[in-house]
Amino acid sequence: MVRSGDLGGRRVLVVGASSGIGRALAYAAGAAGARVALAARRFELVEAAAAEIRNAGAEARAWRCDVTDADDVRGLVEEAALWMGGIDLVLYLSGASPLVRVADASPAQWHELLATNLVGAATVVASSLRHLRQAPAPAVVVTTTTMGEAPWPWLTVYGSTKAALAEMARGLRREEPGLRVLCVAVGPTVTAFAEGWDPDMATAAFTAWAEGEMMRYGLLEAADMATAIIDAVLDVGGPNDILIAAPADPNGRPSATAETPNPL
Repeated sequence: MVRSGDLGGRRVLVVGASSGIGRALAYAAGAAGARVALAARRFELVEAAAAEIRNAGAEARAWRCDVTDADDVRGLVEEAALWMGGIDLVLYLSGASPLVRVADASPAQWHELLATNLVGAATVVASSLRHLRQAPAPAVVVTTTTMGEAPWPWLTVYGSTKAALAEMARGLRREEPGLRVLCVAVGPTVTAFAEGWDPDMATAAFTAWAEGEMMRYGLLEAADMATAIIDAVLDVGGPNDILIAAPADPNGRPSATAETPNPL
């Protein structure tokens, strides 16, 4: 891996920074020397994260932003760019999914997930382009899923929105040749992703996933996933489509890897 150094002096916008991988990425960016703008709907959580980053010696500021509201997004980007003096790196981590089969998914659920997982990402990136085009070595990171290899029952709606996000990333590379667009397929990670799932439905889903031999990766901590993503950003000339997961060894101890995934 060839690294360009750390993120010292870089201006980083993290959207979806209130918990999980997004919050861990904001910490990692701050620890690497970046000035960090954090945004999420739950302002009290994102403000607490920003305070911790500041207490660790880095510059950080929090905003409340609903990525499904275009005015919210535009306001966030302009205020964050003004505070940081521009934007060099956008990390989009907002995402959600209920457990639902395609047969049971309502149009409202489809629209809700598309609005957050795909349209929100597109809106954040489009709003940031004016600043990214003026930045040295600008980059955008979006996260998808390993389910492109084999769709998981009960998460097909979620996986479909992430497949569309991966396609957007590929197209954006052609439309914006000066912008590096990383599409990271994240393996299982310890987050609150499953929070709120119906216990009975979750049991049925996990049973189906296990019987279908879909759960072939170990678990990564959010901090380890964040470190691996930052490493990918700093890997000069490295791949832009990557998979980061933790395959379990015979003793069940996961180790992080990064590789080019199968196409979604």
